[in-house]
Amino acid sequence: MNPKIEQWKKEIQAITSDATDTIESQYIFKRLVEIVGSNPKINADNLFWDHLRASFGAYMVLGITQQVDERTEVISLLKLLEDIKTNPNVITRDWFADQYEANGLPRQVGKQHFAEHFGSKLEVDATIVAQDIQELKSATAKVARFRHTRIAHKNADERFVIDLNFSEVEQALEKIEKLVIKYQLLLNQSGYEALMPTITYNWESIFKVPWIEERWGV
Repeated sequence: MNPKIEQWKKEIQAITSDATDTIESQYIFKRLVEIVGSNPKINADNLFWDHLRASFGAYMVLGITQQVDERTEVISLLKLLEDIKTNPNVITRDWFADQYEANGLPRQVGKQHFAEHFGSKLEVDATIVAQDIQELKSATAKVARFRHTRIAHKNADERFVIDLNFSEVEQALEKIEKLVIKYQLLLNQSGYEALMPTITYNWESIFKVPWIEERWGV
């Protein structure tokens, strides 16, 4: 196998793992909001909820901006796409179809899927990858700007305020998920429909018992 493809395969696996962690955290937080919202006894202003929302927001912002980090020493979705765009001839339609055949699927199906997602050329269409890069940057721009000015660094201009809400964060994460799934298809022929994993135990059971018992005297 081409060493560049081996490198990309390792990178997309790391990217998928990180993106999945962020998506799982988003799911847990949204479910927690539902649980709290349905219980009038605890659905009230509280320092703990403020802290939890702030922590979740920061985690989500960092998880998203990690995927557009361009520093040399990091692995990110943006860097992977840039590398593929620069080297589009590494993955050809025939190589892609070969992977389908190796897994017992018709080569023609592989060629069809390649054309649907990566263009009608004999190799990956760099203009399609460039468009994906632009969409990724556009979807994450406000989140990245927020991280740079409000989380990672203290902005010297106190008047400079970037409004960012959870809806915009969610939209950025949706774009990342869509692109991770697309390039998992290119590199591993993986048929992901979503990155959210199946949780195999009742993680909500922790909320069905008192967190502070009488014996602690609180």
